[in-house]
Amino acid sequence: MQKNNPLTYVLPAIYGLCVFLFFWKFFPHHLHFQEQFQLFLFTKNYFLETCSRPGGFSNYAGRFFTQFFLFSFVGAMIVSCFLTGIQQLIYAVIRRFREHRAGLLLSFLPSLYYWYLFCDENSQTGGMIALLLTLISTLIGISLKSRSARRIYLFASIPALYWLAGGTVILSVILLIWYEWRLTRFPSSLFLLISSLSPLIFALSLPFIAKYFLVQYTLSRYWWGVDYIHFTSNSPFMIAFLWIIILLIVSAVIFLPEIRIKMRPVIVWTVQILALALGIYLFIVKNGYSQNIDKEEFMGYDYHCRMRNWDRIIEMANQKSPKVPITVTYLNLALYKTGQLPDKMFEYFQNGPEGLLPTFQRDFMIPTVGGEVYWNLGFVNTAQRFAFEAMEALPDFQKSVRSLKRLVETNLVNGYYEVASKYLNILENTLFYKNWAKETRTFLYDENKINAHPEWGEKRHFQTDKDFMFSKMERGSMLGIMFQQRTDNRMAYEYLMAYTLLVKDVRSFPVFFRLKKDFAYREIPKSWQEALVYIWGLENSDIESIPLPVSKAVKGNVINYANIYTSVKSPEPLLKRQFSKTYWYYFHFRDFNPINTESSLQY
Repeated sequence: MQKNNPLTYVLPAIYGLCVFLFFWKFFPHHLHFQEQFQLFLFTKNYFLETCSRPGGFSNYAGRFFTQFFLFSFVGAMIVSCFLTGIQQLIYAVIRRFREHRAGLLLSFLPSLYYWYLFCDENSQTGGMIALLLTLISTLIGISLKSRSARRIYLFASIPALYWLAGGTVILSVILLIWYEWRLTRFPSSLFLLISSLSPLIFALSLPFIAKYFLVQYTLSRYWWGVDYIHFTSNSPFMIAFLWIIILLIVSAVIFLPEIRIKMRPVIVWTVQILALALGIYLFIVKNGYSQNIDKEEFMGYDYHCRMRNWDRIIEMANQKSPKVPITVTYLNLALYKTGQLPDKMFEYFQNGPEGLLPTFQRDFMIPTVGGEVYWNLGFVNTAQRFAFEAMEALPDFQKSVRSLKRLVETNLVNGYYEVASKYLNILENTLFYKNWAKETRTFLYDENKINAHPEWGEKRHFQTDKDFMFSKMERGSMLGIMFQQRTDNRMAYEYLMAYTLLVKDVRSFPVFFRLKKDFAYREIPKSWQEALVYIWGLENSDIESIPLPVSKAVKGNVINYANIYTSVKSPEPLLKRQFSKTYWYYFHFRDFNPINTESSLQY
């Protein structure tokens, strides 16, 4: 009955399409995020190094496929094929134990659970490869007709599968032993004991054997084998739950009573499709998607910054204003790149200088974000430090292709061509970055070509020749030094002005404002007007007398703002409704302590 049931083809097709659309349209940046923090090389040494420990082949294969996540359409197709493949293999295993109407729907549960796990950016593709290999090995074993052949295969497959897929070999051993029980009608207790315990003990002993010969890893890593998550120091216990789910499903199929209720095919189709839809809703929409959607938003900012899609970043901010420093950093950079930073920065949420110039932290994400800003400002050495530290902080000890590209660029700008060449040698062994590496190699030792490059030449021109200590408390001074040495560095100037506003340094702002003469502005940018008229109003009651071309709209708004601020007992709610996109509201109500709230400077 099951063989001729169209649902056995229709449900997996619907499921695979849902997985594909989810990762292509709703979670594409989770795929991009994974791709940039790994480095797959087509070299013999990389293969041997990766595959030199249990589960290494699954890691190698997982990294091979992860490099295609650079393209979300292809990445979504790969994930869809893997998750659908897991369902199909589990269904095939189930049917070897027993044909049951519930088997088809139950076979989706492990795949749904893995789909949920893969909504977390820390899940790695190698885990899916390991499960696929394990299910294939199990299916081969239970497909053998001869009992002797099955026993020989069981013992022979244990070390091979352990080396290919790591600790998931335990799942295969249990399933194969269980299948043998099903075929043995009247086994003796001694037979049961020997046939069950001996292969299980053999499989459980392999991590200790591997640890004896390969001492560089902890024993827990040999138990799991595969790097299921980026944080390899943590045990991925959720994978053990997945194995338990598979065993419970097989048990359910064996012991469930036969369903003898006759229903019309259309009702059967409808019920099963709705059941699958309910599973997707509960596992993915209600949990996987909702728990990780904020991460997807941040990863979207990161991806578009990496690809220089500045307008797309601003579109995202217009749809939903960013609220955390790391996304605000990307937005401010995009506003500068599109010429809108001085005019529109306070139309979006700002939370102090951290949203402009991130402080270095010992992880792999914050330095990646901060490095983008410092690189664009011309702080080449700071960008190099951030890129190197971000790569070395990766929790799974891989290398980051994104960081390597930046290290090539910083060393090229600094003139350290041998170091740049070393990194290019690595990138030339990749699939999608080798052409960039070969093209970049033509710039080595060619000063004129580098100086003529629109990005690298600019970075050389704006480089500071004065040493200073990078410090969280000295970011304003760093910008000042940069601008003082290269007064044509517009980004350094606008970031200096923005930094001064964000730290509420109303004493220094008018001084820095007078330095704008080297840059052409059709009119004073909006946020600068708001700051200037506010500073003027601190010591002058007549706003109209300000000796600067401040628009009538700004003058009128600051008067209205001041009237509400001084006359209403709790003015914040009312001011938020009317003036939340002004510098005045930021100055008074954003939780950042001002450096100075009064000014004695005269124009």
